[in-house]
Amino acid sequence: MNYTIQVKKSFEQAIKDIESACEKNSFRVQHIHYVSDILRDKGFDIERYAIIEVCNPKFAHIVLTKNANYGSILPCKILLYERKGNLYISSPKPLELVEKLGMNDIKDIALQVDNVIKNIILEVEE
Repeated sequence: MNYTIQVKKSFEQAIKDIESACEKNSFRVQHIHYVSDILRDKGFDIERYAIIEVCNPKFAHIVLTKNANYGSILPCKILLYERKGNLYISSPKPLELVEKLGMNDIKDIALQVDNVIKNIILEVEE
């Protein structure tokens, strides 16, 4: 269900590279949730974990004009997390997501977004 790769760089550099790759692919980082910091503040300790929300206005507009309820899948998420000293980048596959949710009228857009998200992840891997 997810594209997932392991990267050999620092957490901070991976964040910068994700932002750069998004920009090159006409996406924009909307917000970064530093989940591990939020949980640590509440007394729960996990390895570093961030959820990066990314969006392309053109695709978002098309999706939202098809059905306002489709906003539940926006913006796209890119996950960055550490596990046992290794760093991973992962993202749900948009096409699989809309298929599972029965959003068949936006499958063509989901396929386009799927390709872009995969490209962003592969660019960060380099």
